[in-house]
Amino acid sequence: MANDIRELLQSRRYDPANKPIDQVPIFTIQGKTVGCLQSYIVFSGLPKASKSTYIGAVAASAMIPVFQTIWGMKLQLPYDRPRIGYFDTEMSSFDFYRQVDKIITLAEKKSLPPTFDAYSLREDMPSKIRAMIEQYLIENKDCSCIFVDGMLDLCLDYNDPRETRLVTNWLKRITKQYDILLIGVLHLGKGQGETLGHLGSNTDRWSQSTMIVEKNRDVGQFVLRPKYLRSDEDFEPIAISNFNGQWKQVVYIEPIQPIPNKKTKK
Repeated sequence: MANDIRELLQSRRYDPANKPIDQVPIFTIQGKTVGCLQSYIVFSGLPKASKSTYIGAVAASAMIPVFQTIWGMKLQLPYDRPRIGYFDTEMSSFDFYRQVDKIITLAEKKSLPPTFDAYSLREDMPSKIRAMIEQYLIENKDCSCIFVDGMLDLCLDYNDPRETRLVTNWLKRITKQYDILLIGVLHLGKGQGETLGHLGSNTDRWSQSTMIVEKNRDVGQFVLRPKYLRSDEDFEPIAISNFNGQWKQVVYIEPIQPIPNKKTKK
Protein backbone atom coordinates (compact mmCIF):
# COMPACT_ATOMS: atom_id res chain seq x y z
CA MET A 1 0.00 0.00 0.00
CA ALA A 2 2.78 2.43 0.95
CA ASN A 3 4.64 1.67 -2.29
CA ASP A 4 1.46 2.31 -4.29
CA ILE A 5 1.00 5.70 -2.63
CA ARG A 6 4.67 6.53 -3.12
CA GLU A 7 4.44 5.72 -6.83
CA LEU A 8 1.22 7.70 -7.13
CA LEU A 9 2.79 10.72 -5.44
CA GLN A 10 5.83 10.49 -7.69
CA SER A 11 3.61 10.43 -10.79
CA ARG A 12 1.96 13.68 -9.62
CA ARG A 13 5.26 15.50 -9.07
CA TYR A 14 6.10 18.59 -11.07
CA ASP A 15 8.53 17.69 -13.84
CA PRO A 16 10.03 20.61 -15.81
CA ALA A 17 10.95 18.20 -18.60
CA ASN A 18 7.31 17.18 -19.00
CA LYS A 19 5.70 20.60 -19.28
CA PRO A 20 2.41 20.47 -21.22
CA ILE A 21 1.92 22.49 -24.38
CA ASP A 22 0.20 25.86 -24.10
CA GLN A 23 -3.50 25.59 -23.40
CA VAL A 24 -5.53 26.33 -26.51
CA PRO A 25 -9.18 27.36 -26.17
CA ILE A 26 -11.54 25.22 -28.23
CA PHE A 27 -14.72 27.10 -27.29
CA THR A 28 -14.92 30.87 -27.58
CA ILE A 29 -17.67 33.47 -27.41
CA GLN A 30 -16.99 36.72 -29.24
CA GLY A 31 -13.35 35.65 -29.35
CA LYS A 32 -13.18 35.34 -25.54
CA THR A 33 -11.90 32.09 -24.02
CA VAL A 34 -14.74 30.08 -22.47
CA GLY A 35 -13.69 26.43 -22.64
CA CYS A 36 -10.40 24.51 -22.98
CA LEU A 37 -9.45 20.85 -22.97
CA GLN A 38 -9.28 19.21 -19.52
CA SER A 39 -12.07 21.52 -18.30
CA TYR A 40 -15.82 21.62 -17.98
CA ILE A 41 -18.21 24.53 -18.41
CA VAL A 42 -21.85 25.02 -17.46
CA PHE A 43 -24.87 26.61 -19.12
CA SER A 44 -27.34 27.34 -16.31
CA GLY A 45 -30.86 28.71 -16.27
CA LEU A 46 -34.44 28.23 -15.16
CA PRO A 47 -36.53 25.49 -16.80
CA LYS A 48 -37.74 26.39 -20.31
CA ALA A 49 -35.16 29.16 -20.69
CA SER A 50 -33.81 27.67 -23.97
CA LYS A 51 -30.55 26.38 -22.51
CA SER A 52 -30.72 23.44 -24.92
CA THR A 53 -31.09 25.84 -27.85
CA TYR A 54 -27.84 27.55 -26.90
CA ILE A 55 -25.85 24.35 -26.44
CA GLY A 56 -27.34 23.06 -29.68
CA ALA A 57 -25.90 26.15 -31.37
CA VAL A 58 -22.53 25.48 -29.74
CA ALA A 59 -22.56 21.92 -31.07
CA ALA A 60 -23.60 23.13 -34.52
CA SER A 61 -20.77 25.67 -34.57
CA ALA A 62 -18.29 22.77 -34.72
CA MET A 63 -19.87 21.63 -37.98
CA ILE A 64 -19.38 24.85 -39.96
CA PRO A 65 -16.25 26.40 -41.54
CA VAL A 66 -13.44 27.49 -39.23
CA PHE A 67 -13.97 31.23 -39.55
CA GLN A 68 -17.74 31.13 -39.08
CA THR A 69 -19.61 31.36 -35.78
CA ILE A 70 -23.17 30.91 -34.62
CA TRP A 71 -24.32 33.92 -32.60
CA GLY A 72 -20.67 34.72 -31.89
CA MET A 73 -20.01 31.25 -30.48
CA LYS A 74 -17.44 28.86 -31.91
CA LEU A 75 -16.47 25.31 -30.98
CA GLN A 76 -13.24 24.53 -32.84
CA LEU A 77 -12.07 20.98 -32.15
CA PRO A 78 -8.52 19.67 -32.70
CA TYR A 79 -8.16 18.47 -36.30
CA ASP A 80 -7.08 14.99 -35.18
CA ARG A 81 -9.87 14.68 -32.57
CA PRO A 82 -13.02 15.98 -34.26
CA ARG A 83 -15.55 13.72 -32.54
CA ILE A 84 -18.41 15.03 -30.34
CA GLY A 85 -20.43 12.96 -27.88
CA TYR A 86 -23.86 14.43 -27.08
CA PHE A 87 -25.70 12.91 -24.10
CA ASP A 88 -29.24 13.98 -23.21
CA THR A 89 -30.71 12.81 -19.90
CA GLU A 90 -33.98 14.77 -19.78
CA MET A 91 -35.91 14.89 -23.06
CA SER A 92 -38.61 12.61 -24.37
CA SER A 93 -37.78 10.70 -27.54
CA PHE A 94 -39.71 13.27 -29.60
CA ASP A 95 -37.87 16.24 -28.06
CA PHE A 96 -34.50 14.49 -28.31
CA TYR A 97 -34.87 13.94 -32.04
CA ARG A 98 -36.17 17.48 -32.44
CA GLN A 99 -33.08 18.77 -30.64
CA VAL A 100 -30.81 16.85 -33.01
CA ASP A 101 -32.80 18.25 -35.97
CA LYS A 102 -32.30 21.73 -34.49
CA ILE A 103 -28.51 21.21 -34.39
CA ILE A 104 -28.55 20.08 -38.03
CA THR A 105 -30.65 23.10 -39.03
CA LEU A 106 -28.45 25.58 -37.16
CA ALA A 107 -25.39 24.14 -38.92
CA GLU A 108 -27.26 24.33 -42.25
CA LYS A 109 -26.55 20.67 -42.94
CA LYS A 110 -28.72 17.79 -44.13
CA SER A 111 -27.55 15.32 -41.50
CA LEU A 112 -25.09 14.88 -38.65
CA PRO A 113 -21.48 14.23 -39.65
CA PRO A 114 -20.09 10.75 -38.84
CA THR A 115 -18.02 12.30 -36.03
CA PHE A 116 -21.13 13.42 -34.11
CA ASP A 117 -22.67 10.80 -31.78
CA ALA A 118 -25.94 11.58 -29.95
CA TYR A 119 -27.48 9.48 -27.18
CA SER A 120 -30.71 9.62 -25.15
CA LEU A 121 -30.14 8.38 -21.58
CA ARG A 122 -33.38 9.55 -20.00
CA GLU A 123 -34.40 6.18 -18.52
CA ASP A 124 -31.02 5.40 -16.93
CA MET A 125 -29.84 5.83 -13.35
CA PRO A 126 -26.99 8.28 -12.53
CA SER A 127 -24.32 5.62 -11.97
CA LYS A 128 -25.17 3.96 -15.29
CA ILE A 129 -25.18 7.33 -17.09
CA ARG A 130 -21.68 8.10 -15.82
CA ALA A 131 -20.51 4.59 -16.72
CA MET A 132 -21.85 4.87 -20.28
CA ILE A 133 -20.28 8.29 -20.80
CA GLU A 134 -16.91 6.99 -19.64
CA GLN A 135 -17.24 3.87 -21.78
CA TYR A 136 -17.86 6.12 -24.76
CA LEU A 137 -14.67 8.07 -24.01
CA ILE A 138 -12.68 4.84 -23.67
CA GLU A 139 -13.90 3.63 -27.06
CA ASN A 140 -13.59 6.98 -28.88
CA LYS A 141 -10.09 8.37 -28.46
CA ASP A 142 -10.79 10.94 -31.18
CA CYS A 143 -13.48 12.61 -29.05
CA SER A 144 -12.40 15.98 -27.63
CA CYS A 145 -15.77 17.37 -26.49
CA ILE A 146 -18.90 15.96 -24.87
CA PHE A 147 -22.23 17.56 -24.00
CA VAL A 148 -24.29 16.52 -20.96
CA ASP A 149 -27.86 17.87 -20.95
CA GLY A 150 -28.55 17.80 -17.97
CA MET A 151 -26.04 17.45 -15.22
CA LEU A 152 -28.56 16.96 -12.38
CA ASP A 153 -29.03 13.40 -13.62
CA LEU A 154 -25.40 12.58 -12.86
CA CYS A 155 -26.37 12.16 -9.19
CA LEU A 156 -29.34 10.91 -7.17
CA ASP A 157 -29.46 13.82 -4.74
CA TYR A 158 -28.02 17.17 -5.82
CA ASN A 159 -28.18 18.33 -2.17
CA ASP A 160 -26.11 15.47 -0.76
CA PRO A 161 -22.63 16.90 0.00
CA ARG A 162 -20.82 13.57 -0.29
CA GLU A 163 -22.48 12.37 -3.49
CA THR A 164 -22.20 15.71 -5.27
CA ARG A 165 -18.52 15.99 -4.36
CA LEU A 166 -17.95 12.51 -5.80
CA VAL A 167 -19.69 13.59 -9.01
CA THR A 168 -17.61 16.77 -9.15
CA ASN A 169 -14.44 14.73 -8.69
CA TRP A 170 -15.63 12.47 -11.52
CA LEU A 171 -16.05 15.53 -13.77
CA LYS A 172 -12.56 16.74 -12.88
CA ARG A 173 -11.06 13.29 -13.45
CA ILE A 174 -12.61 12.42 -16.81
CA THR A 175 -11.93 15.84 -18.33
CA LYS A 176 -8.24 15.49 -17.45
CA GLN A 177 -7.84 11.75 -18.03
CA TYR A 178 -9.50 11.81 -21.48
CA ASP A 179 -8.30 15.33 -22.35
CA ILE A 180 -11.76 16.67 -23.21
CA LEU A 181 -13.98 19.70 -22.78
CA LEU A 182 -17.30 18.85 -21.13
CA ILE A 183 -20.20 21.23 -21.79
CA GLY A 184 -23.05 20.74 -19.33
CA VAL A 185 -26.52 22.09 -18.63
CA LEU A 186 -27.64 22.73 -15.06
CA HIS A 187 -30.88 24.19 -13.75
CA LEU A 188 -31.14 27.25 -11.55
CA GLY A 189 -33.29 27.30 -8.45
CA LYS A 190 -36.40 29.45 -8.75
CA GLY A 191 -35.79 31.12 -5.38
CA GLN A 192 -32.34 32.73 -5.30
CA GLY A 193 -31.48 32.15 -8.95
CA GLU A 194 -28.40 30.05 -8.10
CA THR A 195 -27.38 26.71 -9.58
CA LEU A 196 -29.20 23.97 -7.69
CA GLY A 197 -27.90 22.50 -4.46
CA HIS A 198 -24.44 21.31 -3.53
CA LEU A 199 -23.92 20.09 -7.09
CA GLY A 200 -24.43 23.63 -8.38
CA SER A 201 -22.09 25.11 -5.77
CA ASN A 202 -19.39 22.59 -6.63
CA THR A 203 -19.68 23.02 -10.38
CA ASP A 204 -19.55 26.81 -10.04
CA ARG A 205 -16.38 26.49 -7.96
CA TRP A 206 -14.43 24.14 -10.24
CA SER A 207 -15.83 24.84 -13.71
CA GLN A 208 -13.78 26.93 -16.11
CA SER A 209 -16.84 28.99 -17.02
CA THR A 210 -20.47 29.27 -15.95
CA MET A 211 -23.05 31.07 -18.08
CA ILE A 212 -26.68 31.97 -17.42
CA VAL A 213 -29.55 31.77 -19.92
CA GLU A 214 -32.49 34.02 -19.04
CA LYS A 215 -35.84 34.77 -20.65
CA ASN A 216 -36.89 38.39 -21.15
CA ARG A 217 -40.64 37.96 -21.46
CA ASP A 218 -41.24 41.64 -22.18
CA VAL A 219 -39.56 41.45 -25.59
CA GLY A 220 -39.53 37.70 -26.24
CA GLN A 221 -35.76 37.32 -25.98
CA PHE A 222 -33.63 34.51 -24.57
CA VAL A 223 -30.36 35.96 -23.33
CA LEU A 224 -27.00 34.30 -22.65
CA ARG A 225 -24.71 36.17 -20.27
CA PRO A 226 -21.51 35.29 -18.38
CA LYS A 227 -21.60 34.44 -14.69
CA TYR A 228 -18.09 33.18 -13.90
CA LEU A 229 -15.29 33.12 -16.48
CA ARG A 230 -11.83 32.06 -15.40
CA SER A 231 -10.34 34.13 -18.21
CA ASP A 232 -11.71 37.33 -16.58
CA GLU A 233 -12.83 38.51 -20.02
CA ASP A 234 -16.60 38.78 -20.08
CA PHE A 235 -18.47 38.58 -23.34
CA GLU A 236 -21.41 40.83 -24.16
CA PRO A 237 -24.90 39.35 -23.64
CA ILE A 238 -26.25 37.37 -26.60
CA ALA A 239 -29.97 37.60 -27.37
CA ILE A 240 -32.00 35.29 -29.60
CA SER A 241 -35.68 35.09 -30.54
CA ASN A 242 -37.81 32.54 -32.34
CA PHE A 243 -39.42 33.67 -35.59
CA ASN A 244 -41.88 31.14 -37.01
CA GLY A 245 -39.82 28.22 -35.71
CA GLN A 246 -36.42 29.66 -36.65
CA TRP A 247 -33.98 30.94 -34.05
CA LYS A 248 -32.25 34.21 -34.91
CA GLN A 249 -29.85 36.48 -33.06
CA VAL A 250 -31.39 39.86 -32.25
CA VAL A 251 -30.26 43.14 -30.71
CA TYR A 252 -30.05 42.70 -26.97
CA ILE A 253 -32.56 44.75 -24.98
CA GLU A 254 -31.88 45.35 -21.31
CA PRO A 255 -34.73 43.98 -19.15
CA ILE A 256 -36.97 46.57 -17.55
CA GLN A 257 -36.29 46.73 -13.84
CA PRO A 258 -39.39 46.94 -11.64
CA ILE A 259 -39.86 50.22 -9.80
CA PRO A 260 -39.73 49.62 -6.06
CA ASN A 261 -42.84 50.56 -4.10
CA LYS A 262 -42.43 53.72 -2.05
CA LYS A 263 -44.15 53.88 1.28
CA THR A 264 -45.94 57.14 1.91
CA LYS A 265 -45.28 58.86 5.19
CA LYS A 266 -48.24 59.51 7.40
